[in-house]
Amino acid sequence: MYMCQGSCSSCIILLTSTTSDEPNMAVVDPATKQSASYIRPSSWADGLRGIAALFVVASHTCLSFATYLIPPSFSETGKSILFQRPFFRLVIQGQAWVAIFLVLLGFVNALKPLQLARRGATADALATLSTGAFRRKWRLVFPAALMTILTWLLLGTWLYGENAYDQPQWALLPLFRGSLYVFMTLLALVHTTPLFRLCAQVVLYTYSWVTLDGTVGTNIFAGMILAELSFYNLTALRPRLIFKVLPYGLVILGLYICSYPDQYADQTAWSSQLASLAEIIFPKDANVSRYYASLGAQMICLGVILSPFMRRMLSHPLLLWFGSISFPLYLVHGPLMRSVLVYLLYLPMAIGFEPALRADGTPDPDSYIPTPSPFRLGVILVIFFAFLLYVVQQWAKHIEPKMGALTAALDRFSRSWGKNEVWPSKRKDEMLPIASVRELNI
Repeated sequence: MYMCQGSCSSCIILLTSTTSDEPNMAVVDPATKQSASYIRPSSWADGLRGIAALFVVASHTCLSFATYLIPPSFSETGKSILFQRPFFRLVIQGQAWVAIFLVLLGFVNALKPLQLARRGATADALATLSTGAFRRKWRLVFPAALMTILTWLLLGTWLYGENAYDQPQWALLPLFRGSLYVFMTLLALVHTTPLFRLCAQVVLYTYSWVTLDGTVGTNIFAGMILAELSFYNLTALRPRLIFKVLPYGLVILGLYICSYPDQYADQTAWSSQLASLAEIIFPKDANVSRYYASLGAQMICLGVILSPFMRRMLSHPLLLWFGSISFPLYLVHGPLMRSVLVYLLYLPMAIGFEPALRADGTPDPDSYIPTPSPFRLGVILVIFFAFLLYVVQQWAKHIEPKMGALTAALDRFSRSWGKNEVWPSKRKDEMLPIASVRELNI
């Protein structure tokens, strides 16, 4: 999701050289060296975020037109089709990709403060945390509010509670909470040593695990731990053979457990085995599907961190482009699916359509919505997705800069409002509450 587009200063780490007797402490992995303008620790995160955004759209599409993919099989003893099986069913596992957003949020938002803290520039780190904590919420709120208002113009109004017009925005609150976790944790730990900071983050991760904060806390602190580890050349760890194979094993295992179904896990052997394992490793009353999604997302990101090859693959320009539009894509796709896609698909079919009749001659409510043929659905989806990417690109090009400018303007206002006003000072021998009352003439 849109935590950062990878080109801002908060995502760039200064390259530091190391002495020859400290080969394992290199900040930049020699295997990933490229041009100076391209070396960014978060490039792979942008690419992975783009993939996650695409799978979120795919998940919502499947939930609209292929709900039979939700269970891992058609019945308790029935067969499973290809996209109900592990790995392939990730097209409908939206919660797994939201978990990846949260891990990446913790990783990217912690990078620059950690880099400054390691250099001893704690004042700069605190200034970065202060600015980021203020701006972060508005970079989430302003675009989301604009998209909701545009949807409201079509559908109606709401004043409180959940966003009934764009349900996928549920993830914005966890993302906002997660960003505050990052800022508050680093605010407390910015003066500590890297080893102490790492241990504290492990403790916070464990606390989140046992207190049922499996969606936000574990993912955010896992991302922060990965950010701390990214300053070391983990590919130089020994035995080399194990650490060359381990990343791919972690990614495969992560994708497998991310495939755990949200419902009907007892219908197939593989999901039943995971359900039995969950009773052992997860705390009581845990949301098993959420915990598996989070654990799988963390394994995937750790595997990528350990693999220079996968980091290079995820830094492909096409994936970086998808990463740059991931937040607009997340915001825009829902309202467009419920408006443009519905009209493209059902309006022509509604012309002259007659619902089926019951035995008593009354219309059958189950037949009010015509069922499109697979060919028609496929053609319309291709047209719609092309239109969606065009709209998202225009949003990223024209709307996002205005949201950034609005956030910057609010930041400037917060720093200047009342700055030049002169406030009366209290006398030295008076306590603050008494002096304040007198000076204000209350």
